[in-house]
Amino acid sequence: MMPRLDSNTDPFRRPNTNHINSIYKQNLSKFQNFSEELTKRYDELTPTKKILVWILAVFNVIAVVLILIFHSYIIKSLVKLSDKWADLKFGHLLLFTLVFMVGFPPLLGFSPLSLLCGMVYGFPYGWPLLASAMFTGSFASFLVFRYLLHKQAVRLIQANEKFRAFSDILKEDQSLLILILIRLCPLPYSLSNGALAAIPELSAWTYALASLITSPKLLIHVYVGWKLKSLGDETKTFATKVVDFVSILITGAASALTTWLIYSRMQRKLEIYHSSRQQTNGDYDAMIFGNFDDNDLSSNNNVELDSNDFDADNFVIGDEDDDEEEVELDEVRAETDQADVTKSTSPTNSP
Repeated sequence: MMPRLDSNTDPFRRPNTNHINSIYKQNLSKFQNFSEELTKRYDELTPTKKILVWILAVFNVIAVVLILIFHSYIIKSLVKLSDKWADLKFGHLLLFTLVFMVGFPPLLGFSPLSLLCGMVYGFPYGWPLLASAMFTGSFASFLVFRYLLHKQAVRLIQANEKFRAFSDILKEDQSLLILILIRLCPLPYSLSNGALAAIPELSAWTYALASLITSPKLLIHVYVGWKLKSLGDETKTFATKVVDFVSILITGAASALTTWLIYSRMQRKLEIYHSSRQQTNGDYDAMIFGNFDDNDLSSNNNVELDSNDFDADNFVIGDEDDDEEEVELDEVRAETDQADVTKSTSPTNSP
């Protein structure tokens, strides 16, 4: 009888729809949880902060509309700016200083400056300047917030839930791989520099090495900036501009997908970490207070405690009735002793 091949090896079999449905349900559940969390945080805001949120949302919508309408003019202006910047005598030093400064929280603008490096110096020639400025700026920010502004660094961690979670992980595991994954996650650049400095278990050299290893990711910023400048070049054909635009979309999508995969892996690591912490806390409580079932507590059965389960440092549980009997016996002995002393000291009567 000929052996039968496993049906799983059939190249023409249909994909597992159950697995696809489970992935879809997981992503839908995450989106719903995220929406509920946003709604909850919005409801907790004061009326003034709610107004500011709406103003910011309207401003973003207006900015997107203006970019869509005047995108050609904006790109041409950026091209002129990059050309003038390249002609500056100290253009390298100025751009290096700006990237260095935005490494300190709460300053913003790292992404636009990264794109500007690509527009001014091209790909990959803008990467050495951007990577060196990022490395020195982030490391200097780490040292300042570690030794001079430690209280502010602690506040940064307490103000962000993700920073608190990553801080808990790094306190348990200070491996270089964990820190590299955190540096690759989509966290605010300057804020993460200051927040990570508040973790005493994280050494400065580990942080510097992780920043150096993750610096090649900046090639994406430089490449996108370089292609943005090529879109504003009037000498190029329409087909070339379409190719450049598609390459920007593909690069951005690949970068977003990679970041999402890393972020999802860190989320799973966070869930495993928190579940292990909860299990450890539960075992600790059971060790101290005993592991009693609800049925034992709700029933009328007496719960017996074995003295061998407790060490010598714990208190001794006694019986109240035994204590009262011992007190009464001590009082009787004291009265008897007092009577004997009185009888022995009193003078004897003559006959």
